[in-house]
Amino acid sequence: MTSHQEAPGELSVLVVKPDGYRSPPARAYVEVLLAASRLSVELRYEVCLEDEDVMDTWPKFAGPKYPITAELLRLYLTSGPCEVIVVRGPDVVGRCVEVRSKVRARFGTSAFANCVHTPTEPHEIAPNVEKYLVSLPTGRPFERHRDEGTTEGITGRLAAVPRPELLGEAREFWRTAQDEGWRAAWRPRPTGGAFEACLLPGDPHSVDHGMSLIADALPGTTPREVISAYVEAEVEGRSCLLTGTETQARDLAGRLSAQGLYTEVRPRAVA
Repeated sequence: MTSHQEAPGELSVLVVKPDGYRSPPARAYVEVLLAASRLSVELRYEVCLEDEDVMDTWPKFAGPKYPITAELLRLYLTSGPCEVIVVRGPDVVGRCVEVRSKVRARFGTSAFANCVHTPTEPHEIAPNVEKYLVSLPTGRPFERHRDEGTTEGITGRLAAVPRPELLGEAREFWRTAQDEGWRAAWRPRPTGGAFEACLLPGDPHSVDHGMSLIADALPGTTPREVISAYVEAEVEGRSCLLTGTETQARDLAGRLSAQGLYTEVRPRAVA
């Protein structure tokens, strides 16, 4: 157990995820931010999370609403060691969120490569503290709390794909990204036509619902191509969904924007 000067206040958790743990600059930045936060460290340790640990930490993904997120999150969080830091202090949640936000802004690339976790909702904090302060260090059984998720999940064409096939597509996307890099996992860029309809990051929906909207708008795409297009927008800042005439591009972008996604239409760059 490692501790700073004792600070009053509540407990919370920071989990440095595998990509953050593998990055010396990211870990060093966590230390700088943690020192500046003036939070007291109650306990810290390295751990290799297992599937059940991931679902205990994010229980809404244990249900059927968000299967793609659950599979990618499971693959991400079990891909290597993490560091758990249990902290205490005044405004502990706000200070942990500040650490998370600054680390992600500098080192994160997507929802599945964002370096640091901390719980933010009141019903998440106590179970996370129990999991990482008590259950994992001591082996004491952990009872997962119920969380059905408040955002809409998978719908439409993606929801009709048999679940084993859908999860297999997610695993194949993740394997390619991990073995060969993000860009090897992107779908082939559409060609032809003078304009592009592009997806931009910042989807306000759940990941699964955002992907569902794209799948329904582009009926010729495979689930893996939909996953690729969605994640590419987060990593690269945009993802080209369609090339064609200006009217075609604006029609697709308009339909997706009307459903809450962020899009843009621009002239196609010709090499």
